[in-house]
Amino acid sequence: MLQCPYMGTISSQDDSLRIISTLLACKGLHEFDRTLNQELLTALQGDLIGFYLYSETAKTFAPVSGLLTNPDSPGYRIGQLPAEGTIKEAVVRRGRAILEHDLAGSSWAETIVLKTAPFQTASVLAAPVTLASPLEDQPARTIAIIATIAINRVHAFTEEDRVFLEQLGIRLGPVLQNILASEERDALMAINSRVVVGTMTIEELMPVVKEVLHRVIRQDMTGLVRFVHTPQGPWFEIVYREGVEIDLVQLRRFPFEQMAPAEMMATGKPLLMTGHNHARFPERAYIESVGILSCMLCPLIVRGTPYGFLAIGNRRRNAFSERDLAFAEQIGFHLSQAITNITAYEEIRSLKEQLEQENVYLRDEITASVDFNMLVGESPALQKTLKAIEQVAPTDSTVLITGETGTGKELVAQAIHRLSPRKDKPLITVNCAALPPTLIESELFGHEKGAFTNAAARKIGRFELANGGTIFLDEIGELSIDLQAKFLRVLEAQELERVGGTQPVKLNVRVLAATNVNIEQAAKQGLFRSDLFYRLNVFPIRIPPLRDRRDDIPMLARHFVKKYSERHQKTVTRIGSPTLKALGSYDWPGNVRELEHMIERAVIVSPGPVLVIDELDPLPNHTDGKESPRTLADAERSHIMETLGQTNWVLAGKQGAAARLGMKRSTLQHRMKKLGITRPPRRKK
Repeated sequence: MLQCPYMGTISSQDDSLRIISTLLACKGLHEFDRTLNQELLTALQGDLIGFYLYSETAKTFAPVSGLLTNPDSPGYRIGQLPAEGTIKEAVVRRGRAILEHDLAGSSWAETIVLKTAPFQTASVLAAPVTLASPLEDQPARTIAIIATIAINRVHAFTEEDRVFLEQLGIRLGPVLQNILASEERDALMAINSRVVVGTMTIEELMPVVKEVLHRVIRQDMTGLVRFVHTPQGPWFEIVYREGVEIDLVQLRRFPFEQMAPAEMMATGKPLLMTGHNHARFPERAYIESVGILSCMLCPLIVRGTPYGFLAIGNRRRNAFSERDLAFAEQIGFHLSQAITNITAYEEIRSLKEQLEQENVYLRDEITASVDFNMLVGESPALQKTLKAIEQVAPTDSTVLITGETGTGKELVAQAIHRLSPRKDKPLITVNCAALPPTLIESELFGHEKGAFTNAAARKIGRFELANGGTIFLDEIGELSIDLQAKFLRVLEAQELERVGGTQPVKLNVRVLAATNVNIEQAAKQGLFRSDLFYRLNVFPIRIPPLRDRRDDIPMLARHFVKKYSERHQKTVTRIGSPTLKALGSYDWPGNVRELEHMIERAVIVSPGPVLVIDELDPLPNHTDGKESPRTLADAERSHIMETLGQTNWVLAGKQGAAARLGMKRSTLQHRMKKLGITRPPRRKK
C-alpha cells in the first residue's frame, strides 16, 4: 500500500475525505458529534468516541458527546474532571495527537475513572481539532478534542491511527467552525423573527429566547436578572427564572462588590464559570448547593447602561465552552436590543397614559376652580378671610389654611392661586389623608423606573407636576413623621429626589397647606414636626365655621338653590321663611358642604317653586334648654351619631349617612375613627 509521510496511507486519505464530506452536510453541533462518532468507530475500530469543545481562556474542556454528558455513562466522570493532568491538556499543550496504549498503567488523570468503571483498562487515542493561524509564525489554535477509546484492550491503536486522527483534526477545524457559525446564525434569526414589539412583554420574551437557546446550548437553568438600586447599594432582582429556585435572601449574605455580577457589571464582559475556575466568587457555594455546577453570565446593556444579565446554568461541571459563551453573548446582545425596544414601547404607552391622566387631572382642577361663588357672604368673619386672601395671593408666601371640615379650604387655595402671578400655571391638589401610606411618597415625589416592583417606567410626582405653579396639600396633618421630614427638605431647598433616584430635581413651587386639626397642639404632643409647623405657618388663614357667620346662610342657600335648580332642571325659585329660619338656627357641623348637599337634595325632591327642607325639623337648635356640646369635636360627634342613627348606621348610598352629612364615605369613616365613633353592639332578640 502506498505511504505518504504526511497524509498516511491511500486508504486513510479516502476515509478522511469520506468523513469530511459526510460532516459537511451536518446542520448543527450535536448532529456533527453523532456523525463523527459513527464514522470514527468504523474507521478506527474503537468502542467509544468522546468529543469536547476547548476553551482557551478558561483552559477547560466542555464535553459534547452523550458518552460524556449522560450521568449513567461510565465516561461521565471523565467529562467532569478538571483539565489539569489529563490527556486532553497534554494534546493542547503539544499541539498533536497522543496515543496511550494502556490507561491503567499510565499517570493521566483519567485513570481515576477506572476505579469505578466496569472495565479494567483501555487504549486511548486523542487528537486536537485545530484552526490555522492567520499569521504564519503563529501555531494553529485548538478548538476541540477528539478521543477514541478501546475498552479492555491494550495497544488497540497504531501509530498510523494516531497520524490519521491528527490529520483529520486539521481538516475538521474549518468544517466545525462553519457548522457552529451556521447554527448560531439560524438561532439568532429564529429569535428575531419571533420577537414582535408591541405584542410581547419581557416576561413573554424569555420563553422564546430559552427555547431557541436550548437548541444550541444545553442548559438546566435560564434566568433574566435586572439590576436595581436599593438603600443598601446596588443589587438585582429576578425578572424571569426557569429550572431552579434561587433565594435572593440567601444571596444577600454575600457582599455585592465581591460577587460575579459585580465583576461582570464593572467589566462589561461575560463570565464563564465551569465549576472548577470560579472559587473567587463567594456565592459559589450557594449556587452549587441548588445544583448549578456550571454557569454563564452575559451582560445586558440597554441604552448604554447596564440593565442586568442573562444567566444560563447547568448541573454538570465543564458544561459550557468558549463557543457557548460567545453565542450566549450574541443572544445577550439581541436580547438587549429587544428589551430596549420593548421598554421604549412600554414607556411610550405608559407616558401616553400618564399624559392623558395628567390632562384629565388638570382639566378637573381647572373645572373645579371656576366656581368661587361658595366664598360668598357679607359677614365680618368671612370678609376678614377674603381680605387675607387678597393680601397674600400676589406673594409666593407659604399659606396654612385652617378650618373645620366643609368650610371651603380648597376654595380658598384656588382663590389664592387664581389671584397670584402663577395663575397660568397648574394648581395641583393632594389629599394627604386619601393616599395610602405606601404610595404617598411616590405620588408626591415620583419614582424612577425599577425603583420597586412594577415600577416599569419613570413617574412624575405631584410636586413636579406643580413646577412653576402651586401645590395644595389638604389634610397636611395626616402626613407621617418620616414623610414630614422629606417634605420639609423639599419646602426649604425647593428640590427633591424621586423614589429610587439619585439626582436632585430643582423645583419652583408655591406651597399651600390645609388642615382641620390643631397641628400646633399636635406639634407640642410630638405628633407633628414643630419645625415643619413653623415653616408652614408663615401666613395662616382661618376660615370661620358656618355657625360663626350665620348672616351668610340665606345668601349661600339662595345661591345653591339657583345652582341646583338649573342643574336638575327644577322650578324652585325661592326659600320659605320657616325653612330659612330653620337653616339659620342649625349648627352645621358639616359647614358649607353640608348646607350645599342638603339644599341639593331638597331641590331634587321639592314639587313646587318653594324650597322646603323637612329633614331639618328634628335637628337640634338648642331651644329646648339642653346644654350645647362643649367643644367642636363634641358637636361633630353628636351630629354624626344622630345621622348614623337616622340611617341605621348605613354609611354609603344616596340615603346613607355620608350623603346626608355632605361628605365622602371615606371621609366619614376617617372622621368616625378620629372621633372614636363605633357602632354599638346589636341587642339580642
